[in-house]
Amino acid sequence: MNTCKSPIIAWLSVILICLLSACIDKRDLRDNTLIVHILAEPKGLHPTNNNDAYQKMIFQCTQKRLIMMDLASGKMVPDLLESFPEILSDSLTYRCKLRSGVKWDDGSDLKAEDIVFSLKAIVCPGVNNPDIKSIFKNLEDVIIDPIDRQVFYVKMKERYFDNASMLSYAVVIQEKTWDRTGILKKQSFSTLLNDKVLEEDKMLLEQFVSDFNHSDKSRVPKFLIGLGPYQVSDWQTGSSITLTKKKNWWGKTSSRISEKAFPDRIIFRVIREMESVVLALKREEIDVTAELSAAALIRLQEKDYFNENYKSDYVGSFSYTYMGMNMRPENGRTPYFTDKRVRRAMAHVLPVDEIIAVIGKGKANRIAGFIQPGQLEYDPKLPLLNYNLENARNLLEEAGWKDTDGDNIRDKIIDGKRVPFSFGLSYMISPVTSEMVRMIKAEFYKAGIEVRTEPMEFSVFYQNAFAHNFDAMLGSWSSSALPEDPRQIWHSESWASGGSNFVGYGSAYSDSLIEVANKELNMAIRKELLQEIQRTIYEEQPYVFLFNATRKVAAHKRFKNISFHVERPHLQLNNLELNSDWDKNLQNK
Repeated sequence: MNTCKSPIIAWLSVILICLLSACIDKRDLRDNTLIVHILAEPKGLHPTNNNDAYQKMIFQCTQKRLIMMDLASGKMVPDLLESFPEILSDSLTYRCKLRSGVKWDDGSDLKAEDIVFSLKAIVCPGVNNPDIKSIFKNLEDVIIDPIDRQVFYVKMKERYFDNASMLSYAVVIQEKTWDRTGILKKQSFSTLLNDKVLEEDKMLLEQFVSDFNHSDKSRVPKFLIGLGPYQVSDWQTGSSITLTKKKNWWGKTSSRISEKAFPDRIIFRVIREMESVVLALKREEIDVTAELSAAALIRLQEKDYFNENYKSDYVGSFSYTYMGMNMRPENGRTPYFTDKRVRRAMAHVLPVDEIIAVIGKGKANRIAGFIQPGQLEYDPKLPLLNYNLENARNLLEEAGWKDTDGDNIRDKIIDGKRVPFSFGLSYMISPVTSEMVRMIKAEFYKAGIEVRTEPMEFSVFYQNAFAHNFDAMLGSWSSSALPEDPRQIWHSESWASGGSNFVGYGSAYSDSLIEVANKELNMAIRKELLQEIQRTIYEEQPYVFLFNATRKVAAHKRFKNISFHVERPHLQLNNLELNSDWDKNLQNK
């Protein structure tokens, strides 16, 4: 059943919000609470088992890692380490030293044993984190220095162009809090990585895994603890997540921007309807958003009161939007997209330029592949596949999809049965994607294809994607200026293991290209290999690459230190300091 709201219902919702808002006193803008708009809540806030953009935004304030992405420079920098990992002469071992003075909330020191435990938890069999686990496939061992216990060595199995950056994916958690029985302390990395736990330990390890994976560890505030300056204090499902500044945080005297903690509270508020977001900005009920549509920001920037209250801009990004097609349908799903001619036809039917013009208001760029301009390995020679209905029809005819019964929908005999070309298109519910899907549906009908729209909540959408339970999907990926690793999305192992290769792309050739590229330390040679991978993907067309969009961001001027960055989440939330001059301006009004 299509659950997408009709325009009338959507507008009635906005009117209702307006009426309710009129009855609510305007909030005190001198209150040091930062309200951040998000379109959906994260699936969870488990330190290893959840991995999405909203989780990472919150973890910027609540958790710490060994190394991290510096938003301003777009480079990896030390976080809990004293300096960036030092690679030793074997090109496989990295020497790491922890910063001194880092303490858990109970006052105990961060120890190298916590690092060992954190990494063991990630690779532990049964821990429900296939997406993250695949990133640590190259890890072999972690050894604590017997003399200086703040020093540890991370040993890798194979050369990898960016081994050290793996450590940026590991949220550091406290051993004594998460493993009270000490079961992981007894296990070696070799045992865990090869799933060869001793028989006498199996029951205890199963109990650890069951407890570690428990849903409470993803959502109940008392379990969502970390080394960051903020603590999750409240989670209203579907509505808001509140962070409260810790009173006795170890890093309060730090000069690092990433460790400032100016707001007393940070509230992530879920607002899905764009008109409701606009209304909230007009009423100054939210302080920060990076989720505006182009149309909404254009409209707001025409208003003097908005420009007086908010700093706003169109910020570049390394994210891209795509339509992914299931190349390896399972569980009785119809094989609509197993033929690359059909997949190429989809690229000629999708009205990308019209979507950019109408929905994106021209604030996006067409793309031909998964690496974007500004990234080191970008291939500028890949031509865009433009809208061409005649080409699409010819390709579909060649692939055997013809309208044999005169109902304007193409069909084909599959396993002895006549099957209409009527595929499901899954997408996350939002006004922008809903409008995009309406445009796509209309154009596909012209080509003799029926699109069955399947709007879903954020968590359900990704649950189906990881399970390969879809025909086609509209999604987006975020990247960075750092060298690109295609393994997570494009290696066939990532499909087989329930990773991020949702569509089932991959062959022996493409897998070998990825593996060779990832072992290549010469960046010039690696660039050539990555460009060959781009060309291979381009020919097979597992995705229709749509566009790279600018992020439409706004931040209330009652805060200082507003600086927008290309890297997500585009703003250092913890560094937003209440502006005393704004308070004076309020008093003078």
